[in-house]
Amino acid sequence: MRTLTLLLLVCSALTARQEPKQITRSFSFDDAVILREIGAVVTPKNDKLTVEVVLGNNEQQASDIRKDDIILMANGKKVPTVKSLRSLYEKIEPGQEFKLGVKRGEQLMLVSFLRKSEEEMNKQTGGKQMVMRMEQKEGEVLLPALGLKLVTKERSAVVEEVLPSASSNFTAFMPKKGDAIRAINGADVNSAEAFDEKYTTLEQGSTVTIIFVRGGKENTASFPKPKPKMMMITR
Repeated sequence: MRTLTLLLLVCSALTARQEPKQITRSFSFDDAVILREIGAVVTPKNDKLTVEVVLGNNEQQASDIRKDDIILMANGKKVPTVKSLRSLYEKIEPGQEFKLGVKRGEQLMLVSFLRKSEEEMNKQTGGKQMVMRMEQKEGEVLLPALGLKLVTKERSAVVEEVLPSASSNFTAFMPKKGDAIRAINGADVNSAEAFDEKYTTLEQGSTVTIIFVRGGKENTASFPKPKPKMMMITR
């Protein structure tokens, strides 16, 4: 198994006795807010800010934040976007209260917690960190930013899964499961690993041109190489 691990400058409040929790969603920091004190990851969902996952720490239990809660307000202000929620969260000083207006089903409620400094968070968590990890089996490549999971079949890089993030890259032609990638920027590829190797060498923002084969017909997709994204496992 080939594993790529990235450490983030955010803290997890999981104890050593808890089992890892796998989140099968890819995201970048442009479309998620991590409320560290209560271990909640908030992302847009159906045009609403939704709690994607809660890590399950003591502060979270006290605040009663739950998965699928919808965040409507923060400190008395509407927060329609990730940017607006992050801005209010980052302005709060350690020791001050951060209040969230939450909708859970048909019920409206207030969730609050105290902002903590980096030092306080480290003491609370024992220095544990959230770990962003992409795990890949042999012959398999996961590219969250591109929005594709590829496997090697019949000397081709074949699309095994199309992730939600693919829609922001592919417009004129949207890949489907079973499509075979034959070339990237004019270079032939005969495996998922070969595609990954050539894709990785490209600079962010540079033009990526991919040739797919579907039903014997070639299709071409071109787009700027996107910013990196990650899939998350917490421990």
